[in-house]
Order: sequence, then C-alpha cells, then structure tokens
Amino acid sequence: MAADVETLRRKAAFAVARDLGRHETRALFEASGYRSDDEIVVVLESDTVESVFSRVRRHAPPVAVAIYWPDSGRLEYTSFKPGDETAGATPSAEAVGGGATVGMLFDHTNRQSRGQYRFNLTWERPAMSIDRFQAAPA
Repeated sequence: MAADVETLRRKAAFAVARDLGRHETRALFEASGYRSDDEIVVVLESDTVESVFSRVRRHAPPVAVAIYWPDSGRLEYTSFKPGDETAGATPSAEAVGGGATVGMLFDHTNRQSRGQYRFNLTWERPAMSIDRFQAAPA
C-alpha cells in the first residue's frame, strides 16, 4: 500500500511539473502573487487536512498547495495562509476536523462564499484562510 501511495505522489509531482510548463499556469501563479522560486506543497486529494497542514506549516505563508486527484488527473491550486484568530469565535469561521480530506475541503470551499476556517488541530495557528487560485481578469 505504501508503495502505491508513493507512486501516486510521484505521479502528482510530475503532473504539477508538467502543468507549471504551461503559460496559463505560470500566469495563474503570477496573478496569485507567487514567484517562480516559491515552493509548492503537492498533496493527494485523499490526504487528511492534518497531514497536509503538518507539511504546510513548515513554510512561510502564504503557502501554495497543489491538490491532485489521481483517478481523474484533476489538478487544482490553492493557498493556505493564517486567518484572523478572532474569527474562530464568530459564526463566519467554519470548524473543520483534521480527519477530513483536503480534496473534500477544497470542493467545499469552492461552493462557499467565505474562505475562513478554524481547524480542529493541535497546533498554534488553527485559523486559516483558503483561497483558490483564480486567473487574472482579461
């Protein structure tokens, strides 16, 4: 099983590398405020929120995250950055458990008008803002 996951992770990394060769993807990153030397955390859609955040928090925010769906080849980009810590006490921040998958979280945030979430994790900054990369208006 572990070998299968590692194979999927390599497949995801290759998909991101190939996609970053496209002008449209580079423009998307530029429009989202990222430079070519910024790191990207590559994850599988089935990775838990807790496992993704353990990797994201090693980097200075905002952190670009590439989410890969192996079954369909779907690839989405988003950014994670610290949110307003006071938002956890207000109804505008949704609580999210660490066992949820990042793919489920991404699809959920796409359907919502807000991007403020409070994660039920055991680390110092549980409030996060999640923003999908959007193409710059033409």
